[in-house]
Amino acid sequence: MDTFLRHICFWVFLTAFGVSMTAQDSLSVDSVAAETEMPKLDSISISILTCTPGADLYAKFGHTALRVQDFTLKKDVVFNYGCFNYDSDNFVWKFLLGQTDYLLAAEPFDFFIYRYEEMGNGVTEQVLNLSQEEANRLLRMLLENLRPENQEYRYRWLGVNCTNMVQFQIERLADEEEGDVIYNWGKEGIYSTTVRDFLHEKLHQSPWICFGIDMILGHEIDDWTLMAVNPDSKQRTKLFMPSYFQEVVGRSTIQDADSTQRKYVVMERVLIPATYTEEAPSFFTPMVTFILLLLLVGGISVYDWRRGEVSLWLDVTLATLQGLAGILVAFLYFFSEHPGVDSNWLVIIFNPIPLCYAAWMVVCQRRGCRNRLAIVNVAVLAAFLLTMWLCPQVFHPAMYVVVLILLTRATIYYLIEKKKTS
Repeated sequence: MDTFLRHICFWVFLTAFGVSMTAQDSLSVDSVAAETEMPKLDSISISILTCTPGADLYAKFGHTALRVQDFTLKKDVVFNYGCFNYDSDNFVWKFLLGQTDYLLAAEPFDFFIYRYEEMGNGVTEQVLNLSQEEANRLLRMLLENLRPENQEYRYRWLGVNCTNMVQFQIERLADEEEGDVIYNWGKEGIYSTTVRDFLHEKLHQSPWICFGIDMILGHEIDDWTLMAVNPDSKQRTKLFMPSYFQEVVGRSTIQDADSTQRKYVVMERVLIPATYTEEAPSFFTPMVTFILLLLLVGGISVYDWRRGEVSLWLDVTLATLQGLAGILVAFLYFFSEHPGVDSNWLVIIFNPIPLCYAAWMVVCQRRGCRNRLAIVNVAVLAAFLLTMWLCPQVFHPAMYVVVLILLTRATIYYLIEKKKTS
């Protein structure tokens, strides 16, 4: 994959370089306009491509890229900031640490469209309202980014992703002209939505992925108090989402140095319609699954209470699963550079400590001694469950059931052990 991308990048770099150097000697607008229905500001047109969500996890939120067309030389290239090399050293480990480097690649437009059409993703094009001089300058910026020494950038899912990189290039272009991009955020109700709301909206057909993401992301994506004095800052954070970026720029403007404003986008059209439809979630959503598990655990707990013995296998299994999940939550909390993971209140109960507690329960049973740590486990789980409602973090509804399951077994274990040793 890496070799293939570098061949494409090299070819496009040479082609696009020729485009940028010859653009000022291109054919007139009238002669080019006769050959195509696309409105052209001059020989070069640059547009934003927004792709609809796909089946793969990394494609669940869509994608954004830039298309550069030269109507004189008949060159059509897509600059894509969403590429990565999965075969690079320790990719998964670096991704968990938040140290993944994505890169800018370029490919023929036809290849880009074919690939997304095969996957069933829709692609919408928004033609930018740029002068010929601005289009050439933006192209030179992209070519500079395409150089091997500039090609990579440190990926952040919230704030520095493929959509944000497109946003940054256009804002940088306006800034160099001593202008600005004036975003029109639309309806006021959008101000009350959070990043987590946006994630839920895109993942409503993937409840287990939604549950997993909620489990690792903390209150940072729910808390806007630091941005309350500047609503624009709050809204800009949400531009990481391709569909929202597309919606916002469609009604926004570019302000020039003389304070005159022009439309950000001069035309929008659907290049290929979306044909991929996500399957309806199965009956066993996280909420249904954990409620059924709660009923099962409740039944076993009643049975244990009546016979005066604990089902240690169940307590050890639950504590082990809690600890294993806690390894991921705690690792992201303490070591990852990903935004949002270091403010996760779930680290209080989801950490590696339950693994040690599971082993301690086995030791206590074999020695026939009372487990005095059981009351600590009950106290921590009970306190957490009671304060979840007051926590600044928004928890997935199914997480309340999970904590209740753990608390139920912790309480039964403590009461039976206490009764046996009293």
